[in-house]
Amino acid sequence: MAELEREQSHTDAARTHWHVLLRLRWLLGGIIGLAFAVGRTLEALWLDAGTPRDRVYADVAGWGLLGGLAIWLTLTWVIRQEQRYQAGLEQALREQQRANSQLALLSEVNRSIVDSATLDEILDAAMTFPLRLVRAHAAAVLLLDPAGAIETRANGAPASELARLRKLLGVTERVVEARRPQVIQGDHGVAETCLALPLHDGMALLGWIELYLERPVEIAGDELSLLETIANEIAEAIASARRRSREERAVYQLERAIADERARIARDIHDGIAQSLAFVRMRVDLWTDWIERDPARLRAELAELKTTLREQIRELRRAIFALRPVQFDELGFVGGLRRYIVEFAGQHDWDIRVDLAGAPPAIPPEVEAIAFRVVQEALTNVARHAGASVVEVTIGQADDGLRLVVRDDGKGFEPGEAPDIPGHVGLRQMRERLAALRGQLTILSRRGSGTELRAWIPLPAEQSVSGHH
Repeated sequence: MAELEREQSHTDAARTHWHVLLRLRWLLGGIIGLAFAVGRTLEALWLDAGTPRDRVYADVAGWGLLGGLAIWLTLTWVIRQEQRYQAGLEQALREQQRANSQLALLSEVNRSIVDSATLDEILDAAMTFPLRLVRAHAAAVLLLDPAGAIETRANGAPASELARLRKLLGVTERVVEARRPQVIQGDHGVAETCLALPLHDGMALLGWIELYLERPVEIAGDELSLLETIANEIAEAIASARRRSREERAVYQLERAIADERARIARDIHDGIAQSLAFVRMRVDLWTDWIERDPARLRAELAELKTTLREQIRELRRAIFALRPVQFDELGFVGGLRRYIVEFAGQHDWDIRVDLAGAPPAIPPEVEAIAFRVVQEALTNVARHAGASVVEVTIGQADDGLRLVVRDDGKGFEPGEAPDIPGHVGLRQMRERLAALRGQLTILSRRGSGTELRAWIPLPAEQSVSGHH
């Protein structure tokens, strides 16, 4: 900055010198012309005394004019050359100042983005900095969410007015078709000009920034490049903020799944093993009186105890199995889920049929967590209540979402009975969690015909693959 100030000072001094020379060139030309005339007069009087006077006067006038004109032309040429040089220097200085101003703006954009803790703050920066650069009177930021809906933020004019201008100028169509900034001049009575800056994350269109100017304008190439750079910085920040949001949501879903699983295991132990053992302890207190008085009854009690303990050992093993970590990191979601299903079925001697081939290759962590919990809860209820021998688990993609089906050939139940069956609290919790994600849970059953559980979880647009419906 100090160097630029010194250059500006030198330029101002040079400009002052030009003005002095421009004023003096007439005086200097006259003085030099007069000197030539005086010199020629003296030469004629002393050296060429015989020269006619009229010729002397002509020579004096000619040499005086020639000398003065030569000096005037020389000074004029020197001044013009210096002016051109200084004009070029001033232009270079202005360009340098402009470049420094643009770099300062970029630096401010970067600092603002780095300091932004939320997507809202990033969107504020998205409107503020481009607005300052082109001095627009209004701006808007439009973001596409994964479902395709458009979120709009406006500054400087009501959102409804900008929506009207957007439609008249055909901004949306132009932005969707192009990857570069678009200058859209108004016609058909629309005096506005819109500068649209697309926001891309790779090949995906995140949205765009709109800057509205009140008259047709020409945007310089370097300004357009700077706006594109700012738009790219903002797009990267928006994409990062969305990734952070997804990661935070996934962590929340995981923590909630862990809490739900702990509550389920505690409930299972309390309702099953703990109550059964308490009942056994009460019965044992009576057995001491039956050893001599009623040995036959004692034998029947011991046989019943063996059955009860066998069931509780199986329940305890099921609880321990539920605590084992599923190896999603090592095997992936599909591989880890397949291993879990097969091992769970092995504990109950089921004929298990698993079809996971239709699962999409990439599933968000929050969807993986709830999908696993649905399958886990469904298999647990089959083990407790169905008395099934054949169980089928199918996962695929349908209607831009993940579809899960768990079907058994057990005893089933009549519609309306499920909420009253012990152990179905977990399914009610799953229904609530799916509803929070805009998902669905459906249970189809009839007594003697088995049960089919169907779940559907919406997938973000980038995970949804057409052709799997």
